[in-house]
Parts: sequence; C-alpha cells; structure tokens
Amino acid sequence: MIDFFASLYEWFGLNPFYRTDFGELLRGYDATCTGYIDSPWYSYIGMIMIILTSLIYAFQYHIIDSSGFNKKKHWWLMSLVIISLNFFIAFIIPFNIIQSSNYCTSLNVAVVDCLGFGFSNAIWSFILFLLISTPPIFRKLSHNCRETTFYRP
Repeated sequence: MIDFFASLYEWFGLNPFYRTDFGELLRGYDATCTGYIDSPWYSYIGMIMIILTSLIYAFQYHIIDSSGFNKKKHWWLMSLVIISLNFFIAFIIPFNIIQSSNYCTSLNVAVVDCLGFGFSNAIWSFILFLLISTPPIFRKLSHNCRETTFYRP
C-alpha cells in the first residue's frame, strides 16, 4: 500500500509537489535514521482520503438525497468540502511532525513540502470524487440525486 500511495502522490515519478526527502518521511523513515520503521503516512493519509471522500459521497447521494440538494452547485459545494478537508488533513499531519522535530534530521524537509503534499492530496480526492460520482452505476441507488453530477443538475 505504501508504494501505491507513494506513486500516486508523487504523480508516478513525474513531478511531485514536494522534495524527495519529504517522501522518505511519509514512507516511514524513522527519527533515528536507521530505516523505514516509523508510521507509513502515505498509507494512512491515502486511506483517510478514500474513506472521507466515500463518506461525503454517501452523505450527499444516499443520506441527504433530497430534491432541494440535487443541483450542480451542491455537487460543487460537496467537492469543495472534500478538497478542503483532504488538504487540511494531508497538511496538518506532516506539519506537526516537522514542528515537533520527530523525524530524521538528515532529511531536508520544510513547511512548503507540507503544502505541496496537501495540494496533491486535494487533487487526488477531487479526482476520486469525480470517479465515484460521475458514472451512473453508483448513483442509481439515489432517488433524488441520481442525475446530479458536476456537469448537469
């Protein structure tokens, strides 16, 4: 799981929004600089992103499911909530690690790396929300919001 989320957040090696050392921190490189025995933050934050995005999707399409909440603007509102929450989660966890100096000091990490990782997580959560809310397969179970997507009310 670590390698899957690492390649996802690092954009499959093309252009990550943060330094390589920050990726090592998120892989679980421990504070004593001896190996990858610390918390695998890539996996944790990736799973939080999937669960949170799925829960907000279920909240909009299957729990609220009202005729007053089935407009395109409501879809964009929920996507904004998803993007904001996932950015905040992916920013604040590594930010707290950096501020507490609970990482290998030979790694060159900074707060700007936290911003880049948060931005990357926000983009992937938006893509995931698009993927689960656009095909009619998942929306069929909704009564009032089954036609609600980002491109039509």
